[in-house]
Amino acid sequence: MIRYLRHEQIDKTRWDACITASADNMVYALSWFLDVVAPGWQALVEEQAGQYITVMPLPGTQKMGFPYLSQPYHTHQLGVFTTHQSSPGVREKMLELTTGRYKFIHSYRFNKSDTGSLEQLQDTYDLVARYTRYLKLDKPYPELYKNYTRDRKMNLKRAQRANLSMFESDDIEPLIEHFKKHIEHKVVGGVAESTYQMLRDLFGVMQERGVAQLIYTTSGGEVNAGCLFFKYNNVISYAFNSADEEGRVANGRTLVLDEIIRQHAGTSYTLDFESPMIEQIEHFYASFGAHRVKYFALRHNGLPLYVKIIRNLRMKVYRTFFASGVAEEV
Repeated sequence: MIRYLRHEQIDKTRWDACITASADNMVYALSWFLDVVAPGWQALVEEQAGQYITVMPLPGTQKMGFPYLSQPYHTHQLGVFTTHQSSPGVREKMLELTTGRYKFIHSYRFNKSDTGSLEQLQDTYDLVARYTRYLKLDKPYPELYKNYTRDRKMNLKRAQRANLSMFESDDIEPLIEHFKKHIEHKVVGGVAESTYQMLRDLFGVMQERGVAQLIYTTSGGEVNAGCLFFKYNNVISYAFNSADEEGRVANGRTLVLDEIIRQHAGTSYTLDFESPMIEQIEHFYASFGAHRVKYFALRHNGLPLYVKIIRNLRMKVYRTFFASGVAEEV
């Protein structure tokens, strides 16, 4: 039987045990990660013999008086996490319960293990195919390097000739301040200070658990690029980055990504570039030899007609005034 649990009803020890035992044991679904990015998160849980055997995190809130579900910032994928004991058809049951509970769902993203089941449900639910880029690092570095495109190899050589300094750091403030100065103005609608504070808190928690890696490049003592990675369960997630004009011209992020690949070559790690749906950025990640991986995002609008009309008008005004904005990786 599947139950909806409010935040205070969730047994986080049993929750994390279920995530760890699932095929897609990813850091975003662990209780301590969710506590930072979605305080008060709820869940659907299937139990057996006192243990959680299937779970679905629900970072839900209230907007305009209606239950609202969306993907938290800094969280690439969530979805349904199943163990070998999970009941047949459990994903379909959880989708039915989720769309019944939340009147509005904005791009709730499922993990790749959900993909096969969700493909069968596209006629029933508004499921949008999305793609990320994965690069398996199980080969020696020279073999991985061979799969770089010609342009990426040339840009890496340019970065090496640019005499950039590259160093690891435990201080995220330069990255945040750099993003505010050079990228934030390009983000449609801007970035709230609470989103930056969430990143600070998340970085602190990840540092405590030894799963964060932050690398900067500098020129003349000034930061021109920075990249944050989360490392968990043999996956390296490219979580957040920033580069100014000098960093882009000097290919600072190319240098950092190549260093990550070099450091972990010949291991069981996979680099997840967390590709956004922006062709130019996806092309950049593909140039490292990364392959496409499909997953789904759920949308749902069960709002009353008058609320839909008001929301559509607001979105039309929003797009009119912010149409010139350029989305970046956040």
